[in-house]
Amino acid sequence: MKKLVTGVLFALMAGTATAQSVGVKGGLNYTTFKGEDAGKYEYRPAYTVGVLARQGVNELIGIQTEVLYTSKGGKIENTLDGNTIESRTRLNYLDIPVLLSVQLNGLFFELGPQASFLLKGKQINETTTISGSRTTTTKTEVDITDNPYPIDFGYAAGLGYRTASGLGIGLRYNGGIKDIDDEGALEGKSRRNAGFQLTLSYTTGY
Repeated sequence: MKKLVTGVLFALMAGTATAQSVGVKGGLNYTTFKGEDAGKYEYRPAYTVGVLARQGVNELIGIQTEVLYTSKGGKIENTLDGNTIESRTRLNYLDIPVLLSVQLNGLFFELGPQASFLLKGKQINETTTISGSRTTTTKTEVDITDNPYPIDFGYAAGLGYRTASGLGIGLRYNGGIKDIDDEGALEGKSRRNAGFQLTLSYTTGY
């Protein structure tokens, strides 16, 4: 897996060397799970940070490739025997979207496929017990890196605005097209990554 990710990064670096514009970006994720077995998962706040490179086809259209370290997952809350249990799933990926980018007078629109390589997974459970006037919270963390498939596939669609100085703001939706669970208690279940992304960026070469 590490060799595959390294190979992909080297290929992207070679492409970046000939790109017309390059930049950095970062921001907030608001992610959850979708699918028939996703149940009552709520959105979980997280983050994303990375680099981008854009190769223009003409003044209007270009191909934009990004490498993003992105935290995804979701949270769900249940009540059992009077105890409140909040379970948060945190999945950290290396996201590589390849997007068709259309820009006009500062506005830009983007759409394309995305491959995601799982780097780390963790299940965090917080159990809150109320006894009289006393509240006790117990927290446990379990490594679940081996449970999801190591590679996820999806798509990204978004829009935003970029100034002439290269500063930009963008809003994007990321949707998974592949069930993520390979092993563990949720093996064979229908759950897919999904979420919104709000980012700030700075790009040179415009």
